[in-house]
Amino acid sequence: MALVPKISLTLGNKCNLVTLTEATGPYNNPNNTTGWGGPNIDTSDIDYAFVNVYPFTYTPTQNAASTGEILGTVFTDTLHLSGTFVVGQYLSGPGVAPGTIITALLTGTGTNNGGTYQVNISQTVAYPTTIIGTMALNQFILKDSTVDVYASQLNAPTPCPFTALVDQPWNQADGIFQVVYSIYDNTTLYQNDKSYELFICNICSCKDQLVVALIDACDSITVKKLKDQVDQMEIFIYGIQSAFSCGDFDTATAIIEAAGKYCETIIGCRGCGCGGC
Repeated sequence: MALVPKISLTLGNKCNLVTLTEATGPYNNPNNTTGWGGPNIDTSDIDYAFVNVYPFTYTPTQNAASTGEILGTVFTDTLHLSGTFVVGQYLSGPGVAPGTIITALLTGTGTNNGGTYQVNISQTVAYPTTIIGTMALNQFILKDSTVDVYASQLNAPTPCPFTALVDQPWNQADGIFQVVYSIYDNTTLYQNDKSYELFICNICSCKDQLVVALIDACDSITVKKLKDQVDQMEIFIYGIQSAFSCGDFDTATAIIEAAGKYCETIIGCRGCGCGGC
């Protein structure tokens, strides 16, 4: 047996907000053998927990890795293992505070043994620790030294699915994203199975604006034009959702790009508020 955490991201009431729902659930043999509780861990056993969001094309081979240490706000890549460390990467590993980001190169070139890097959170992570750098789009903290979304939940430390974070800032364009949920129990790392989310809030909002304009239109020429545009948007949305459900992310992404350009051309919609799709 082993814990397999589960998480979902959904849009809030605007395109720039997301809500995270923790969906792991309690251990229940034979229905949920990967959930919270014996023989797996409880939420009270968690040292750090966070959710990283990446482009759907992300693979762990794109990471940088080091055997190193963090003293104060200086990360030292004592023995470089792979990849390249760059400004903006999130650092993770046993004892590394979630939300730790490389903010500046000191003596580090990205790959040199002994190279040093400025990080944003002061901490002590002793050598030798395996430290991974990943260029995530967003990171959401569920538990660290100051945050614990699990403790107050009903039935904790083996809670049922619950809303973990509400209306968190989200600044990504419409697209498909890979969601990686990581939990550290001392030196053990647990992660979710591969998980992808589709966000097309701005495209849906574009269609909704066209529908409103169609309702308000009076002359037959304008009505026909707007009806054709609404139909086109519905075709875009159906195509995106169908391709996504079939796992054809390249096609879905191509249609998202085409729909975004279409919206921008007809009403300058890209970046507007969330519709009801």
